[in-house]
Amino acid sequence: MRRGAGWMIIVVLWFAGVDVAWAHGAPRAPYEGPWWLAWNWSQPVVVVNLSVLCMLYAAGLCRLWQRSGVGRSVSKKQAGSFAMGMLVLWMALISPIDVYSDELAWMHMIQHMLLLGVVAPLLVMGSPFFVAMWALPLAWRRRYGDWQRWVQLWKPARYLLWQPLMLWCLFGLTMWVWHLPPLYEATLYDDLFHDFQHFTFVLVGCLFWRVLLDPVSRLRLGRGMAVLYLFLTSLHATLLGVFMTLAPKVWYPFYESRAPRWKLSALEDQQIAGLIMWMPACMVYAGVAAVLLWMGLREDEDKKGQRGTAPLDRNCSAGE
Repeated sequence: MRRGAGWMIIVVLWFAGVDVAWAHGAPRAPYEGPWWLAWNWSQPVVVVNLSVLCMLYAAGLCRLWQRSGVGRSVSKKQAGSFAMGMLVLWMALISPIDVYSDELAWMHMIQHMLLLGVVAPLLVMGSPFFVAMWALPLAWRRRYGDWQRWVQLWKPARYLLWQPLMLWCLFGLTMWVWHLPPLYEATLYDDLFHDFQHFTFVLVGCLFWRVLLDPVSRLRLGRGMAVLYLFLTSLHATLLGVFMTLAPKVWYPFYESRAPRWKLSALEDQQIAGLIMWMPACMVYAGVAAVLLWMGLREDEDKKGQRGTAPLDRNCSAGE
């Protein structure tokens, strides 16, 4: 692993403490108030961990910029990506999105898509672990360096954490398994299990996007392979969305008592969730693939332009 690979540990530490005291084994009661007040403040550990992660990143960023200059070791774009990722993560876990995910399957689907397709890539581009480590004492950073060198010598770990085919399979497996009715329904009855689901989404999502977007790793897919990687991933979301949309019966009976409050049948609610998985979610992967392809074409054109103007420049120099 390179130095940027360790951002995963921050995610693990954050989710490890989430909502242990709030695991009831029973679903939350339906929310009755106005939607703009439907903030989930009943999980203080989430708020505390979000705040700690932001403070560690800010402290590490300040120390890095004091040593090397603003925007040098960590660019302003990277810091902005982290800030946006944390904002979306906050919205997904604390805002009305989380409260209404217990009311409507399609709102729950939006929450999942934000974690997998928005939060994960933004966090990867922000290099949170590399930055946050600089907020820690020097002795801790040296221990991490020793641990990292040890991991680099253990080739299976380095291979498994980067191998694109394995990560593609892991990403698809995570998406499919967590939407199987027994597991999906279990998350609605147990807050701790639900938090574990969110943890796996963020962790696997970050692993998936790392081979495409990690700014401090030399191990990144080329443009062509990246486009193929994203296109094949969109097939996961497409197939799952199609099956959910066209299913003749309700997959998640939990919503049969909740969706009618919103003038929807449980099956209609499920169909909307399937369409969200089918269309907008796939557009995320297709959009990133299109940007990468466009960037690759621009680079090729620039190289051709430089080769085409080089003889003319030499002739002009000789003439002078």
